[in-house]
Amino acid sequence: MRKGYTVTYQMRRQQRQRRDRILQYILKFTVVIAAAFLIVRFLCCSYTIQGDSMSPALKADEKHLVNRFIYKVKKPDRYDMIVFKLDDQNNENLYAKRVIGLPGEKIQIKNGSIYVNGKKTKSFSDQKILSPGLASDELVLKSDQYFVVGDNYNNSEDSRSASIGNVKKENIIGKVGLKYWPW
Repeated sequence: MRKGYTVTYQMRRQQRQRRDRILQYILKFTVVIAAAFLIVRFLCCSYTIQGDSMSPALKADEKHLVNRFIYKVKKPDRYDMIVFKLDDQNNENLYAKRVIGLPGEKIQIKNGSIYVNGKKTKSFSDQKILSPGLASDELVLKSDQYFVVGDNYNNSEDSRSASIGNVKKENIIGKVGLKYWPW
């Protein structure tokens, strides 16, 4: 009788341990899913690249995570790729462009290149800029404005065009980050 009791006790103990392990896995999985949801919901968002204005750095239909939190603790840096909206309440589109000019700087496009405070900036394309647009004359950015351009200079609607113009800090959604689709 003692031997049967021991076997039954051991079987029940093993069942309890197995059940506890399964519950631990379920709890860990639930915590990971909840953390991922909170991160995606509050710290970042998803953005699908529209068009070829940022080619070759960002290609059409790629999906990227956008860090919405970073610009709450620091200002955008030169050459950051950002997602922003326009002041126009009727236009709900979001745009992805590269920051070239920072608040207070002087911007001008001449001879197919971008100049910031009189110095030629780094180019992200082999193309010369054919249309300087609003930046054909020197622009001075206000304290909350950024000058943005697409990497595909001659196929980009950006700060050079009147429909976009300089981007206000309050209209910046976040910094383009990790590409998650397509792999």
